[in-house]
Amino acid sequence: MTVRLFGCVCGQFHSPGSGLGMDIGRVAVPIPFYVIEHPDGVTLFDCGLHAELCDPADPYRERLRSQDLDSPVEPHELASAHLERLDIDPGKVRYVVLSHLHFDHAGGLHQLPNATVVVQSREWAAGADAEMRRRYALPRRFFDLGHDVKLIDGEHDLFGDGAVTLHPSFGHTPGHQSMRVRSGQGDHILVGDACYRAGVVETRAFPAHADHAVMGRSLDALLAMRGSDTVMVFGHDPGQWGPNAVLPSART
Repeated sequence: MTVRLFGCVCGQFHSPGSGLGMDIGRVAVPIPFYVIEHPDGVTLFDCGLHAELCDPADPYRERLRSQDLDSPVEPHELASAHLERLDIDPGKVRYVVLSHLHFDHAGGLHQLPNATVVVQSREWAAGADAEMRRRYALPRRFFDLGHDVKLIDGEHDLFGDGAVTLHPSFGHTPGHQSMRVRSGQGDHILVGDACYRAGVVETRAFPAHADHAVMGRSLDALLAMRGSDTVMVFGHDPGQWGPNAVLPSART
């Protein structure tokens, strides 16, 4: 089996455009996660939203709305549903690599009960610290579920063959990381929230909560990794999804 990469969308994030570096009132942007089929096991890069957020009355969604935000999602958009359309048993996923611990990236962990979570050690430490959880909005409800956890520091070759490599891209949160996938589909860098959308590469309109200087250095390092055929897949870029999606998907 060759390495294959799929892009999936798990609902939307609704917010003021300014929070995503966009000069418009409000936006609805995709919440993507990624499935990597490798001969040594299936890996997810992030896992979308928790199933309970399908309910508009869920307490976390109510809390989001109190902050002028929302994350609507339907059952057919959840990680488990996407995996089933790809004929992958959610219970047999080997790894879930978390870019970071925000609810829209770690929320689907409960659907992947046997996976090992791979996360930067400084991100996991932030999630264990009450003050850091408050500052960076890292709710334990979504990520601290008793999974086996593999803590890494810096760059990491997940399977030891160069096909799937992890790269620290700190700043959005203390231990944010990105992923590079080399497959038959080409060379893809899954940027995650190190950069929300392509336009931010030029504007550097990073979110208010982040460490802008660190984010800038992280983004520069990711951009320096590009080859002439590398595709950069950004964190919540509406221009990279829809009819001209940058990756094959698990759509019905």
